Amino acid sequence: MAISSFTYDGISLKDFNNGKYVLGYFSADESPKEGDRNYNKTSLFMGLEQPFVYSNYEETITFTLGIIKNPCATDETEITIEEMEELKRWLCRPAPHIFQLDEPEYKDIYWEGTFHLEEQLAGSKRAGIIITFESTRPYALQNEVIFEGSVEAGESIVIEDSSVEIGYIYPTINITCKEDGKLTIVNSYDNRQTIVDNCTNEEIIYFSKYLQIASSDTSHILADDFNFKFLRIGNNMETRTNEISFSLACDYTIAYNPIRKVIPV
Repeated sequence: MAISSFTYDGISLKDFNNGKYVLGYFSADESPKEGDRNYNKTSLFMGLEQPFVYSNYEETITFTLGIIKNPCATDETEITIEEMEELKRWLCRPAPHIFQLDEPEYKDIYWEGTFHLEEQLAGSKRAGIIITFESTRPYALQNEVIFEGSVEAGESIVIEDSSVEIGYIYPTINITCKEDGKLTIVNSYDNRQTIVDNCTNEEIIYFSKYLQIASSDTSHILADDFNFKFLRIGNNMETRTNEISFSLACDYTIAYNPIRKVIPV
C-alpha cells in the first residue's frame, strides 16, 4: 500500500500550508527498520552451551519518507527558503510528538518521535526533502484502551491483553475506595499482589505507568503502607486473560496502550 499522507502532532501533511505538499519518493529512501531484540548470553562448558540470560531492545523504529510540492495544487516545484524553514519548524522538534498514518489500515496505531530532515536539490533548487523518523520506542502503540467500573469487595474483572509483544505492561490506575481497609489487588495472570494498607472511604489511590503512587489523602503515608508491587497487564503464548480481583469495594479506571509491531509501508 502506498502511503498518501500522515499526521504529526495533530497536523496533517495534506492540510499543511494549504495542501502544498505530498509524499514523494527519492532514490535515497530507505526501508523502515524495526527495533530488534538483543540477546545477552552467558558461556557454559567452555562455550558448548550459551543460554540467554536476558534480552533487551537496543534500537528503536526508524523509517524514511520524502516530501515534494503537490503538482495538483501548484505549478511550482521549488521549495523556497521560507517554506523549508516552515517544514523544519513543524517536523524537526526538540521533543517527540505523535506520528500517525492517514490510512484506514493504520487506524488507532501511532508512533512517537521526531524527524531528521535532509534537503534534496535539483541543480541549485530545493526540489524536496527526505525526513527520517526516529521513534522513542522499538514498536508502535495502539490508542489507549480504558476499563472502568465499580466492584464490591472480593469481586473481579477480566481484561484480555491485546498487546502483540509477549510480556507485561504497567497500566495507569485510579482506585476510589468505597470503604475503609486494606486494598489488595491480585491479577490471576501472574498472581502478583498489589497491597495498600489503611485505605479510607472515598480515598483515591493513583498508580502511574511510570511506577509512581499517590493518594488524595495527604495524611496517608504510602511509603509505610504500600508493598511497591505495581499491577501489570500481561500475556504469553497460552493466555491473554488477566482476571483482576479487588479486596475492597471501589470504583476503578485502568488504562494502557497495547503494543503493536507495525511499521509504515
